[in-house]
Amino acid sequence: MGHEKKHPPAEIERNKDILTMAAMLHDVGKVAISDVIMKKPDRFTPEEFHIMKQHTVLGARLFAELYSDVDEAAYVVALNHHERWDGQGYPGHVNRQSGEPLPGQLNSDGAPLGKKGEEIPLFGRIVAIADVYDALCSQRCYKEAWSEAEVLEKLRSESGRQFDPEVVEAFFDSLDTIRHISSLYPQE
Repeated sequence: MGHEKKHPPAEIERNKDILTMAAMLHDVGKVAISDVIMKKPDRFTPEEFHIMKQHTVLGARLFAELYSDVDEAAYVVALNHHERWDGQGYPGHVNRQSGEPLPGQLNSDGAPLGKKGEEIPLFGRIVAIADVYDALCSQRCYKEAWSEAEVLEKLRSESGRQFDPEVVEAFFDSLDTIRHISSLYPQE
């Protein structure tokens, strides 16, 4: 995407390195979520899902005091990787420090409105698709791994809904590289 948008090569390399480090920390907030929920082999109850969604805010808080570009990127990624292009994601428009909804950004239930489209920082939009790709390709205690064909169809079908269409296109343009990286780190 950076090359297509004519960003300078040095900026692309720098951002690639920063995003690589930040992406590895996208779910760090899950360390604050009980193992009773994290290892549950069934669907979450609405209450459990509410607790699970807090991993975004909890993870972002670890990087709220910005000392470096990596801190900023890790904050952005942790907070925004479950936002959706269509505005139906979470945690939505929340205060950087408290995680509380921002004034004027509430839905009818009093919950924060989800960020939509380009309100979602680019690093969050990129990690969102990578996270879903990895989750669907991987076996979990509550599900079997999907076939690659099923995963790719899901990602295509969510372009413009869950995912930024431009990021989906870049993902598919990079699919050979993604497959290679996946082969280097097989699931156990």
